[in-house]
Amino acid sequence: AAGLTNVEVRKGLIEELPVADASIDWIISNCVINLSPEKPKVFAEIARVLKPGGRMLIADIVAEDLPAEIASHRRLYSSCLAGAVSAQAYLEGLQQVGLVDVEITDHIIYDAAQIATLIGSKSLEGESGEGNGSDDDFARQWATQLQGKVASVKIAARKP
Repeated sequence: AAGLTNVEVRKGLIEELPVADASIDWIISNCVINLSPEKPKVFAEIARVLKPGGRMLIADIVAEDLPAEIASHRRLYSSCLAGAVSAQAYLEGLQQVGLVDVEITDHIIYDAAQIATLIGSKSLEGESGEGNGSDDDFARQWATQLQGKVASVKIAARKP
């Protein structure tokens, strides 16, 4: 629509990118990879499609020691919380597929109020057996327990 000739938009799955091997200069992603239950496949796809010297920059939510009740909560996937892995798992996953210069370039730790907003309070009750109290109580309870364990990060890497 913008009349650009050096841009191509394709629709596909993040675990099976619809592009040729070693054909991409840059990959950018904003809060998408945590939605995939197959993160190792996503990391492998990043390495597969990047050209030698190609770079990636990802912004995503990470969480340390995410309790099973949150990690398995279907509706918390849409808030980018249930699918979050640790920052270390992210870095190791990218390194395992051969990317280099893997680093966190920005790290913002969420406080309880931010986590409560992330969890939200709409239609959460009854999801994983919580059902004791209101949705707001559920969000507040978990926000307090997760404070300091959830963050937004930017991760950069390069294909050698």
